[in-house]
Amino acid sequence: MQQLKTCKRKTMDDEFFTMYKDCVRELHKYDLRGKKIICPCDNKDSNIYKYLKHCYYDVKCDSKEWRKIDYSKYDIVITNPPFSQVREFIRYLVSIKIDFIIIVSDVLRYSIKNGKTNFGVPIYKGWDAQKFYRPDGNIKAVHCGWIASFQDDWNENILLNSKGDGK
Repeated sequence: MQQLKTCKRKTMDDEFFTMYKDCVRELHKYDLRGKKIICPCDNKDSNIYKYLKHCYYDVKCDSKEWRKIDYSKYDIVITNPPFSQVREFIRYLVSIKIDFIIIVSDVLRYSIKNGKTNFGVPIYKGWDAQKFYRPDGNIKAVHCGWIASFQDDWNENILLNSKGDGK
């Protein structure tokens, strides 16, 4: 019984905020000019949102729950989704055919690479993101990194799966 409580607590405690340097390191590789970007899991204090705004991109963040956003108004999703919902989030984005650049756990990236998780689209592995801000202001090390549904403009990201078939 204690094991279940511990797992649930860890699942519910997934508020990790991306460092600005990690946004710069990954997102500068994409030419996002002319794209309408939504950051559905971010607010205006988010470093992802701030970086994109500093680059003069057409970006919005939305205080709605990510399932209630009209994604048809946007070309791309860039965000740090709640890790407890990330698989559902990716499946949803794939189902509505919108490109994405998001942060996920290294466990999920490993699972995609080794064919244990298949989202039906090519997934590219970007830079690692190892430290995150917590709501209390502390910094916590977490093994995570960026993934995208399309290749970056510099062709640096590595294809994790072959043609979206999970192999």
